[in-house]
Amino acid sequence: MAISSFPPAEGGGGAGGFYYYITELGTQTVDLPAGLYDVRSNAAVTVEGVAVDGDTGLINYPSGVSSLKPAALYNLDDWTSRNADFGSELIQGLTHGDGLFVAGGGGWDGSKDVAVLTTSPDGITWTERTSAFGDNDIHGVAYGDGVYVAVGETGDMSTSPDGTTWTSRTSGFGSDDIFAVTHGDGLFVAVGQSGTLTTSPDGTTWTTRSSNKSDRIFAVTYGDGLYVFTTVEGDISTSTNGSSWTARTSGFDAGDIIYGVAYGDGMYVAVGQSGVISTSPDGITWDLRTSGVSQSLRGVTHGDGVFVAVGSSADMTTSPDGITWTSRTSGFGSTHIYAVTHGDGVFVAGGYSGDMTTNANLPVTTSLSLEPKSPLIELP
Repeated sequence: MAISSFPPAEGGGGAGGFYYYITELGTQTVDLPAGLYDVRSNAAVTVEGVAVDGDTGLINYPSGVSSLKPAALYNLDDWTSRNADFGSELIQGLTHGDGLFVAGGGGWDGSKDVAVLTTSPDGITWTERTSAFGDNDIHGVAYGDGVYVAVGETGDMSTSPDGTTWTSRTSGFGSDDIFAVTHGDGLFVAVGQSGTLTTSPDGTTWTTRSSNKSDRIFAVTYGDGLYVFTTVEGDISTSTNGSSWTARTSGFDAGDIIYGVAYGDGMYVAVGQSGVISTSPDGITWDLRTSGVSQSLRGVTHGDGVFVAVGSSADMTTSPDGITWTSRTSGFGSTHIYAVTHGDGVFVAGGYSGDMTTNANLPVTTSLSLEPKSPLIELP
């Protein structure tokens, strides 16, 4: 059972109290009358849209309480090594969608470049797939609207409806490398060498757009109605439609590579050279943050209220808000981490020599009490 409730006599917390024990993530439905409640919990939980953690105290609920949503908790210093089925090749891109993780990469097998693509339903057990890339590396992967898209060297691109069967596509990049791809609001956006940028509504037909850049675009993301890309020259640009792009002041020094960008909980986060992190609540105004690491950060993701950034020499740093960051033990020893993603309560990080680690959310054991103190109070 995801949630258990106890009447006042069992709860032992005073007359008329409501007591809950929650053991699963997700929104739990309750039906409490409007009023002023003394609210307490042993872990973070959202009660009718209000964040509660510990002895929160008095909260007025003028419309009553209909929903409880426990927060996912992670031990972000406890990562488990996994076999990604990559051999010794680099993992350069990770994504999650429709219950499936996809990892893409490649490298030199001793005689030629090779592409590697593997999939997993849980981040633990991985299966190699035929990517339709031939000998060219895969640099990035994304998912949206029932389609997985992989992009890479010399303009190579392939798509799949299930992560198993992949079909080569014409990307519009010619022989230019594609470094990243994202999806949002019904549109894929792919970015790469020489400022090349293309968009597609379905992953099959791609249209070239003007990025107003001539240098390499390294990363791209979507969030809250805005596409954001970053470059090797420390630049950031944004777009509301994927077609028209506006340059922004990133906070990075000119010439500093911005390797990754992500969005979550109302914040855009860009990471790059020398451990530099810049954040923005709107994609327009960016502020530098202290990352807690000194090596280049190569990727960043967001999941369950947590940003995770990864980089060179096994560096990893996390943040609940994009502002305050804490260095973590990644489980990579001293090797480079190139990519990170999140899905279904699991973070997955991948990098050099096919190394991979995962971090799953902890079991939910949230205890919550709401003791009414008076009928509804109309606050000024």
